[in-house]
Amino acid sequence: MSKVGVGLLLTVALVLTPLWAAAAEFKVGVVDGMDVVSKSAEGKRVQDAIKRKSEELGKPFAQKRQDLAKQVEEFQKQSSVMKEDARKRKAEELEKKMQNFQKQGADAEKQLQQFQQKELAPLFQKLEGAVKSVSQENKLDMVLDKRNAGLLFMDPKLDITDKVRSKFGN
Repeated sequence: MSKVGVGLLLTVALVLTPLWAAAAEFKVGVVDGMDVVSKSAEGKRVQDAIKRKSEELGKPFAQKRQDLAKQVEEFQKQSSVMKEDARKRKAEELEKKMQNFQKQGADAEKQLQQFQQKELAPLFQKLEGAVKSVSQENKLDMVLDKRNAGLLFMDPKLDITDKVRSKFGN
């Protein structure tokens, strides 16, 4: 090997050695955040509130859906004996009712999503605080969410879910 080759090899080794050492100290934790939140007393309370809100918003739609289906069925039975202009008017009327029903359903869905976000936001902030606390105590450089990280495999000793759960306050 030439002097230049040996010198280059030594330079690369000197530069990369600290990087390898730093990489060896890099610590990662993995947490199942949804498990922590959903199994907590607060999480269960929020889940119940969301379920009640969903039922409250959905209740009027069950009756409206039945009424609309009944009207469509009646129209289909009578349409063959109706005059052309009456059939068109009735079809347009039913179409407007269906569009209105769909719009109200979309509005209710939007209300439910906003309610969910409002209710869940404090829980996720609390989860973030618990994760931060555990990561500082365990000197972790990074914490991944088990469900959203796309992990195909992880060493179970990286799982800090129970530690976060105790900080979260179940």
